[in-house]
Amino acid sequence: MVVFQEVDPGYYHNSSGKWRKTATPPELHVYKTIQHQRILRYYGTTRGGELELEFHPTGDLWTYLVEARPSLATRIEWAVQIAEGLAELHSHSIIWADPHFRNILVTADLNIVLCDFAFSLSSPPQFLQFSTRPPQIFVAPFGFFGYDPTYVDIFGYGVMLFALLANRFPWTHDLVPCYELHLAATEKHDRFEFDSLNNTELEAHFSSVINKCFLATYATGMELLDGVKNARDNWLRSQSSNCS
Repeated sequence: MVVFQEVDPGYYHNSSGKWRKTATPPELHVYKTIQHQRILRYYGTTRGGELELEFHPTGDLWTYLVEARPSLATRIEWAVQIAEGLAELHSHSIIWADPHFRNILVTADLNIVLCDFAFSLSSPPQFLQFSTRPPQIFVAPFGFFGYDPTYVDIFGYGVMLFALLANRFPWTHDLVPCYELHLAATEKHDRFEFDSLNNTELEAHFSSVINKCFLATYATGMELLDGVKNARDNWLRSQSSNCS
């Protein structure tokens, strides 16, 4: 049974200049295990049992995408950076299990870091019935049950990659959260009906990566990272050729 759990987002601690939130065992495990440029920086745990984390006032990626409307080149670079963080998690046998734009922060220098690992799982069994899930549009199809549990992260990443490229979620017209539209999109995904970018140039470079995410062809974030980096590099070369 899937349940929806409220997680304390934490608060800004004025005197330390850090973000504090209640420590949970899964999240503490991630932060103690991984120190990586694409994972939110962890400073330690207070005597009161709160995590001390780096504070990024620019906020979460979902809000930034809607309000700031960054360039395509920036969005593509973020797609690579998200994959870098996901690959690092998977290299430690950790499933994020909550992949979506609100769990990604934008830094002051406009890079990104992954955060919020309260629902993460360490070395889960293959036949796992997930008890939590991300926001509706990022939910993987039911038909993937029995696959390596990384599929929940891989599919969620595919939705993010699509959204970063198209500046809209699959089967919608924008990036604004809308439960009804996202539910309808998820129902299409459950029938293995997947949207297209409707952009010939982007499809030439990225459609293979997106399809492999949507069909859970990638087994790990490491494979995914290789694919999206190659797509990014080929796209950049095509832009240089167009300018010459």
